[in-house]
Amino acid sequence: MTKILYLVALVSTILGSIVYHPLIGIIGYISTYNISPLRYWWGSPVPGLKIHYSLLLAIAIGGGIVFHRSKLKFKNLLNSQEILLVIFIGLIWLSIPMGLGFNEIESNAVKMTKVMIVLLMATLVITSIKRYETVLWTLIVTGLYLGFEAYTAPGWMFQGGRLNVGVGGSDFSEGNFLGAHFAMLLPFLGVMFIKGGWKGKIICLLSGLFVTNGIILCRSRGIFVAILAGILCAIIFSIARQRLKIVLGIAIAVVGAIFLTDPGFWKRMEGIDTGVARIDASARGRLLAWEAALTMASDYPLGVGEGNFKKYIGQYNPELTGRDTHNSFLRCLAELGVQGTFLLILMIVNAFWILFELKKEVKSLPNKQDVFWHIYSLRIALVIYLVAGLFITHTYIEEFYWLLMYPALLKRSVKNETNVLHIRQTKGHH
Repeated sequence: MTKILYLVALVSTILGSIVYHPLIGIIGYISTYNISPLRYWWGSPVPGLKIHYSLLLAIAIGGGIVFHRSKLKFKNLLNSQEILLVIFIGLIWLSIPMGLGFNEIESNAVKMTKVMIVLLMATLVITSIKRYETVLWTLIVTGLYLGFEAYTAPGWMFQGGRLNVGVGGSDFSEGNFLGAHFAMLLPFLGVMFIKGGWKGKIICLLSGLFVTNGIILCRSRGIFVAILAGILCAIIFSIARQRLKIVLGIAIAVVGAIFLTDPGFWKRMEGIDTGVARIDASARGRLLAWEAALTMASDYPLGVGEGNFKKYIGQYNPELTGRDTHNSFLRCLAELGVQGTFLLILMIVNAFWILFELKKEVKSLPNKQDVFWHIYSLRIALVIYLVAGLFITHTYIEEFYWLLMYPALLKRSVKNETNVLHIRQTKGHH
């Protein structure tokens, strides 16, 4: 029965995207990416059929855009962030002939191309504050689902005393990545709790509870550091006249989180101390991998080619054969070279610049306080995810590029609402 209900929901989402509005397809795509129905018996395809749910939903979004293009509001097909993304994906492909060949097993070129296409479609669909908030609610609800999954996870999902496998989509298949996803949700949860009605507050409270518990179960030291950086930025970037409310909210959330922790969590966090006498095998491996990545980049400044780091790291340190960099930027530097790293940093800087410029543009909007809150939450979410990326590799993680594109989505939404307000004011004068 559950399988039938899921198939009905999937078909309804696909038809809704094409017949009614492609935003429905976006909601379905994000939910599928986060939850990964293929992991469940009710989401497994009919025997003999190879079904890629994300691909079906992406096609449905494209179909919806074609059939409902008159409903979509966008002046420019590509904005600055989209252009940078397209160039970055081009550099990923270019790194193959410029590097040490094509590594089919570890390649992410096709995946990242699909990510680019979906993101470019999303920027044509998410063109209002209401639709942008719909995306945030989708993240919050799926976060609640994943948080509950983490809470009820069986023993086999725990490795080394922490939740490490089996929860979430393929990009969250390892505990550090799941922890980064949960941590990124915290600013969105906080802001939507403040903005939402009583029903929204209940959903945010429940989701926040399970998401925080999920972070604790993942026991990731890198994510712990990222959250501390996020808290610091939350105070520094706090909205004028809202600072007391923000600080009080953070204090309550921190006390609640501490209440959920256990001695095992704090014992693992003690490993953050990088003193030579106390450094553990995991931290030592990271430092050696970073050193190897820098040496590799020195030998191949234009990169060894996407997907080739694990293949060649053993030549620099046999002890690390087949290991990852555990650093998004060093992986980018080693594989995509200085040009790829420059462009990735440019996308990050541009994301913050868009948010900085938006603060000036929204002053005429009647709902400007809502936009200020969204700018605020995005800044913190970016900081958390970027700091987490210093300890794990987000270079080819789809969620990273959604997060970098959210400022562009918010900008297009604000532009449209500003244009509508201007038209109304012009008509009013006449």
